[in-house]
Amino acid sequence: MGAQFTNRDFPIRVSHAHEPKPPAADLYRYWRSHEEEGYLERHWPDELDHDAWVSSIRKILVRQFPEFVDAEIQYFAKGTFNRLYSLTNPSWEKAYIFRVSIPVEPFFKTESEIATMEYVRRHTSMPIPRVIAFSSSDDNELGYEWIMMEMMPGKPLRKLWATMPDAARVELFAELASYVKQLVALRFSKFGNLYFADVADRVLALQASLSVTTCNGIDANMDRDIGPGGSFVLGRIVAQDFFFDKRIYYSGSRGPFNTTRELVDMRVELLGQRIRNLAPVEGEAWYCENDRELDRNKDRVYELFEQLKTLVSRLVPPDNGPEDVGVLWHDDLSEHNLLVDPVTFRLTAVVDWESVSIVPAYETYDARPAWLSDRDWRPTPLVQLARGVPPNDEFLVADKLRRVGEMGPARLAYHAIVGPLYDTSSPEARQRVKNKQGIAKQLEIASFQHRPWWTAAWLAENGFGGGHAAQAAKPADNALADISNQNRAADQIHGVGKHYAAANS
Repeated sequence: MGAQFTNRDFPIRVSHAHEPKPPAADLYRYWRSHEEEGYLERHWPDELDHDAWVSSIRKILVRQFPEFVDAEIQYFAKGTFNRLYSLTNPSWEKAYIFRVSIPVEPFFKTESEIATMEYVRRHTSMPIPRVIAFSSSDDNELGYEWIMMEMMPGKPLRKLWATMPDAARVELFAELASYVKQLVALRFSKFGNLYFADVADRVLALQASLSVTTCNGIDANMDRDIGPGGSFVLGRIVAQDFFFDKRIYYSGSRGPFNTTRELVDMRVELLGQRIRNLAPVEGEAWYCENDRELDRNKDRVYELFEQLKTLVSRLVPPDNGPEDVGVLWHDDLSEHNLLVDPVTFRLTAVVDWESVSIVPAYETYDARPAWLSDRDWRPTPLVQLARGVPPNDEFLVADKLRRVGEMGPARLAYHAIVGPLYDTSSPEARQRVKNKQGIAKQLEIASFQHRPWWTAAWLAENGFGGGHAAQAAKPADNALADISNQNRAADQIHGVGKHYAAANS
């Protein structure tokens, strides 16, 4: 691109400031029942007309960047929330990506993602795309928010892993660890998301303050460049457990949160609203098979939820501990979002920074990347059990053991560099962290909402619930097991908890 383009101050916000407005009433159009697993998944409700989209993208770009008049615009890929188009020209030094997003969290998701990427660029050396311009408003020819950024070199790790020598795998994750160590060294006094300071009035709760906690200057990495005089603010959280499906409409705080207990209490509140606001009838807005199964067993589901809610006050103290320090955590450092040079196997980029939040350090599991972790490998969903699919717990255990051998050396190299994020030298600290991680896992979208029987097994295996501990396994042999219309023995499903506990011990 020409000098006029490269000398601009990026990123450029193309959209104009506008008054806060509630989410549109028709956001259900962007969600549908997942064909196999039955939960709500994001989707594009319109038929994709590439010619029309390319024309609209060109109009948007040329109005702001005349240099793009000769751009070759082609459909590139589709992600969970996005459609991507490539912008190229033989005379350019770089190629670009134009990404269009569906409105799952209007304004906030785009604004936070851009600010987060810029914050990481300024305070670490991690290789990430540079954002050129963005619109956090859908008031444009496309009718959607968009981001334009540099196209990074390399291929997704998933395409290269099978052919990589063991030594290259270890070196790759050692390299990633050196960048992650910089990222998690940045500490924060609250939990939420990063935004540019010029939108503070939109993203801070009414009672929130711009003041920061700096530990009397002892920790220079605490709240760096945040608050008065800084370029950024720590504001409203943008995370799936706060906006997924109908949660965007529910009342309650979106932060920033001062304590882990505040954060967890709000997650519990949103989960409670969600399971009591089901759409079990096919054809109605927000319908999904998972809601249908929850509704069929709602009495037991509500009972389980109350047991989980009661546990929070026992397992999550009102005051923060060392494990609760805020860290900016990219929770999807996966085989899709790590780009690698296909020849040297060096890391070329970390992509997909949407919904990257500041969370308590214990929730990062010592900053473990998704690709090296088993945390996202989940048991059979509720809907598949209802269809007669047997539990997959034995498969999960076997595959986790296989991955120990495959991932073990890379895991060791990674954690040797990143190191622990907090002190767990005492048995009390280790138990406290285990309890908090257990609660956090149950509150994930893919846990209680989609697999309440798994929460029942977790409660029983850990002896939670006092006199109700034995009752916690009831879904395995009564109501929730009956959804499969099979007479499973109690220990068949209850064994899921045993296998899961053994695999994570």
